[in-house]
Amino acid sequence: MANHPGANEPDTNKNEPKVLLIAQLRAFLVSGESFDLLPIKHEQDVKSEVESLVASWAESGFLVHGRFIYPWHQVKHVEVTQVEEMPLQLAHQRFDELYAAQRAHVQEDFWRTRRKTEKKPEEKPDANPPH
Repeated sequence: MANHPGANEPDTNKNEPKVLLIAQLRAFLVSGESFDLLPIKHEQDVKSEVESLVASWAESGFLVHGRFIYPWHQVKHVEVTQVEEMPLQLAHQRFDELYAAQRAHVQEDFWRTRRKTEKKPEEKPDANPPH
């Protein structure tokens, strides 16, 4: 029998239920406005995931929220308002529902703000323009 590293150590993960860590974030703008961002999930280290995302937003220079794009210099700070631990299956179901609702809302906003532009009839150029 081959000796694998850690083969003699008990596997403590087998009996633990699979969970997701979910961080709720809130963005605060210099204008005083604030809004909730979509939750961030990770199985092991949600803190690193949040730090990585915030760093990438800062690097890009923008924060996208729904159909709005905020220049990063308008973002005062991003705060983690809550971290919860949730069974994996329930978390995936909740995320599917949340993202579906978010997509539907953004799509609805898009169609509500879209206006049909009236095309002006094209005028035919006069074959004999006045001189």
